[in-house]
Amino acid sequence: MRKLLVIAALLALVAVSVTAGIWYNKLVKNPTQEYAYAKGVDAAAYSFPYFLNSVLLNKWSKPPVEGMAFTPSAAVNQFWHLSEMPSAEDYRDGGGPNLDTLYSVAFIYVGEEPIVMSVPPVPDERYYTFEIAGFDSDNFAYIGKRTHGNLGGNYAIVPPGWGGVLPADVQQLAEAPTPWIIVVGRTLIDPNNPDDLQAVNALQAQYRITHLPDWGIDNPPLPPHPPLDGLGALLDPYLADGAPKLIRKVALQDPMLFWQVVNWALDGNGVPARDQSRLPDWATLELGPGQDLSTLDDDTREGLSQSVMQGIRILQSYSDSSLNPGRRINGWRYPAVHMGRSGVSGHYLNRSAMQSMKGIISHDPEEAVYMGCRDDQFGERLDGGNQYRVHFAAGQLPPAREFWSLTAYDDDFNPIINPLNRHAVGDRSDHLEYDADGGLSIYLGPEPRAGKQGNWLPLVEGNVTLVLRMYGPGDKVLSQTWNPPQVRRL
Repeated sequence: MRKLLVIAALLALVAVSVTAGIWYNKLVKNPTQEYAYAKGVDAAAYSFPYFLNSVLLNKWSKPPVEGMAFTPSAAVNQFWHLSEMPSAEDYRDGGGPNLDTLYSVAFIYVGEEPIVMSVPPVPDERYYTFEIAGFDSDNFAYIGKRTHGNLGGNYAIVPPGWGGVLPADVQQLAEAPTPWIIVVGRTLIDPNNPDDLQAVNALQAQYRITHLPDWGIDNPPLPPHPPLDGLGALLDPYLADGAPKLIRKVALQDPMLFWQVVNWALDGNGVPARDQSRLPDWATLELGPGQDLSTLDDDTREGLSQSVMQGIRILQSYSDSSLNPGRRINGWRYPAVHMGRSGVSGHYLNRSAMQSMKGIISHDPEEAVYMGCRDDQFGERLDGGNQYRVHFAAGQLPPAREFWSLTAYDDDFNPIINPLNRHAVGDRSDHLEYDADGGLSIYLGPEPRAGKQGNWLPLVEGNVTLVLRMYGPGDKVLSQTWNPPQVRRL
């Protein structure tokens, strides 16, 4: 009897093994390729900020190009200032730019010596902020009205592990988490006062970056521009393309370039201690600091190539997936409570998809809250060929101490090109007509509502994403208990 049972068990095992083998052969044509693909998808989603920031570093650190005056262009360690508000045609690099402030942007190398950022006194009524992030797109410091007031000052960002002494008139702001950092300054401009442009430009001229060894020198030289060590050789052939177009081209035509750029960025910036456990798996694919993609076999290379597009697709679909932790209400989505520092909180998908892909870097909620909407009251995708209404009831306007605005973007997170050159409306728009009780209706679509042109935000046919910005958000916004009104299709 025991022999019969053993024989039966062996036959069952054989049957299971044969069945499993059949399915294995159907599902896995090439184990090496499939392994590289599976690991590569996760690595692509994780490392996307390193890729995008390398693209922008290479593009924005070049001299200005004729016809692209509104695209950042300044040497490393120097500010580029947006000197006037551009039209939608003038800027096509994505990132959902706001149209309420003039930008001051810099890529800074702080791998060897501290740098000092200097801000002049700013009039009390003027909002300004400098958002400072590592190369992984996580914020680590702010300078601005909320954090430092409007009196001005000198603030040092020091290299990782730096133990030197700063001058008495320089305050240490923070230790940089990566040698390469990104600074995005915003200075509020009054859209109704043509003279205000000159006032903001005068402030921008006084925003300074100084290399610490040159501190105290009259008219110090601009900080040196460190070499980008081969990054240009990788990306210069794509330089003319806007960032969203470049990302698509790389993913479809030359996906191994994605990994070359990622390795360049990781070589220079490393991987945070919290994520070091990823490195052994990455090393099997020659991904990560110090790795050499040229040694890969053809199967591994093919798997990694296929993984890039899938990783990007995951990030593109993340905002509408159940993985996104932001609260949804009336078709709008609050940002995650850890927005701006999602990687620090262990949420690398949110960091890559919402901070980096949609915004390059994104504010901490305490500074500003951006709410996005893509659907109407029927749950259908917003389309610029339709007519919509957003009605804020009396007493329910967006709670913001500094300002609020509503902006429409296309699929690449660029402002929508329209004949009126109006891309946003907000509390500082002097053409808005409020209801008698203080409520406000905003109309969106290809044509204005009869008698409501001042309250019209023009759209064109195609997918639309609305972003509601609230700077200095109120307590109800921070607690995510304020409910924005539905976008209703008319």
